[in-house]
Amino acid sequence: MALLFVQNWDITQGREDEYLQFVSDTYIPETTSMGFISVGGYYVEAGFGPRIVAVQTAEDLNTLSGIVTKKQFRDLIRKLKSIVCNYRIYVLEPAGRTRIEKYIIQKGVWKFNQYYDIRTDRKEEYSDFVLQEYIPAIKKIDYVKTIRGWNVYFGGVSEIIAEFTFKGPVDIGRLLDNEDFRGVTQKLKSDYVHNYSSRILRCTERFDEHKWSRLL
Repeated sequence: MALLFVQNWDITQGREDEYLQFVSDTYIPETTSMGFISVGGYYVEAGFGPRIVAVQTAEDLNTLSGIVTKKQFRDLIRKLKSIVCNYRIYVLEPAGRTRIEKYIIQKGVWKFNQYYDIRTDRKEEYSDFVLQEYIPAIKKIDYVKTIRGWNVYFGGVSEIIAEFTFKGPVDIGRLLDNEDFRGVTQKLKSDYVHNYSSRILRCTERFDEHKWSRLL
């Protein structure tokens, strides 16, 4: 079961050119050679930061642990932190049907992500609600390309992430104005979860292409 390794950061003001060169010439080649598979880069257009999101996959926790505990990786992150700020990481494991779907590079898409914790007294009811009401309501909305669920293995700001994919930002606006979506989301927030937040992300170029880093 592949895991997602997600890194967030902001570029330190005045270090943009140095950052672009470092990501292109050093960071991307070295993380690839260590065994990570890059599956995308995103910029947070709305919602909490940090603004830059790098997403990579590893086949399992042993593989991921083997990479991030290498001295080569620690040295690389140390260099990255010298030109970025607000560095954060989190590891995601797939939930539901996401477990059997391969996470591939997605270009030219936009994301609307929901972040939340499940109320400890409503975990079973939450699962029934998601399967019987929430997902069926979303599947009726034909401009939502895909919906995925993730358990946050560690790190991040929440224990659950719901990931919606769209062709463009206009469709995200349509979703947020959709009566069915608003209804099931309100029920989710009021009856089953807490610590709720959301973000809108724009996909940049592929993370293993030089243009990915040109975000500014």
